[in-house]
Amino acid sequence: MRVRHTETRAKFSEPSVNFYRTIALSFLVVTVGLLGVVVFVTSKKATITILAKEDTRSVDLTVGIKTGGEASVDNMIAGTVSSSIINFSQKYFPTGSKTIEGLAGGEVVLYNKTNEPQVLVKTTRLITGSGILFRLSDKVTVPANNQITAGVYADKGGVDSDVGPSKFTIPGLDTNKQKLVYGESLKPMNSAVRKVGVLTPEDIKAAGKDFEEKIKEQYSLATTDESIKNVVTVIGGSPIADKKIGEEVDGFNLTGTSTVIIISYNKESLSDAISKVVSTKVDNTLEKVLTVTNEPKVSVASYDQVAKTAQLSVSQDVLVTLDANAEKLAPQYFMDKSKDEIERYIFELNHVAGVDVVFSPSWISKAPTVPDKIKVIVKNVK
Repeated sequence: MRVRHTETRAKFSEPSVNFYRTIALSFLVVTVGLLGVVVFVTSKKATITILAKEDTRSVDLTVGIKTGGEASVDNMIAGTVSSSIINFSQKYFPTGSKTIEGLAGGEVVLYNKTNEPQVLVKTTRLITGSGILFRLSDKVTVPANNQITAGVYADKGGVDSDVGPSKFTIPGLDTNKQKLVYGESLKPMNSAVRKVGVLTPEDIKAAGKDFEEKIKEQYSLATTDESIKNVVTVIGGSPIADKKIGEEVDGFNLTGTSTVIIISYNKESLSDAISKVVSTKVDNTLEKVLTVTNEPKVSVASYDQVAKTAQLSVSQDVLVTLDANAEKLAPQYFMDKSKDEIERYIFELNHVAGVDVVFSPSWISKAPTVPDKIKVIVKNVK
């Protein structure tokens, strides 16, 4: 007997084309969406341009000097302290003056149209038509029917006695004779107004200050070693003037004996000391030093002649500005911040003259969250 097995197979329907199409489209949409997100995130940029002004900062310090001392000790630099007694003299000129009005004077031609010589004594009066009085400088005799030239001067000083060419009558003669014996000037006669120097207390005081500065200048330059600088202070008696206050003088001399304290220091040692202090006065998280401007201003704060020590007051100007690579300007400070937030932060920093924040694309409202996409530029302005 033959047995037959009957196999029953389940029948499954094939997925439709639309099903595959839907899956493919969905995958494409997701892929495009992810790509868009990546492009959006990576294309976001922020450029922050800061206008930084340069500011001068004064750095002040006190350094000590001890002859033969160690320069390595804190606040000590290499140098020497010495003293010298000097005699010094200097000529000065008064700044004050006064005006002295002289007498107008000159010459007149004296005419004598009589038949007899006319004697005129010294100080004989001669009067112009406007009533200005002059006098003869010396006794003269005017020959008969002739003329001579004689010197005259105004009776009063000042410009009121100035006259131009004039005719003079001689009131000391009788009326009829005045018409025959008279004088005439051919040139103007003016008062000799002049100014003379007058020594004042202010002249003495100003000269005394200059006297001390002249001594300081002489000893400050008294070194041939370019690495050494001298600073000088002067002590001792006040210089004496050879003229008295109120005198009319063309000039006067100041003479005195002074003690000069000469403090010599090594310029490189001082520069090193200044650099150490400068580094503590600059905010290293924000600023940088552009340059150290000019020579330091050095003056004597105190000294000890016996111990040969001194303290110097030093002032140095340095030019500082923003450092583009400073910690406080790192991109991390600006991530995910709006323009207003970035501007407020930057304007609170020192040395900022202006700021311009640009986002790309222009329609984004906050800076990227990736530091590499944030660029900080610092431009210095005067």
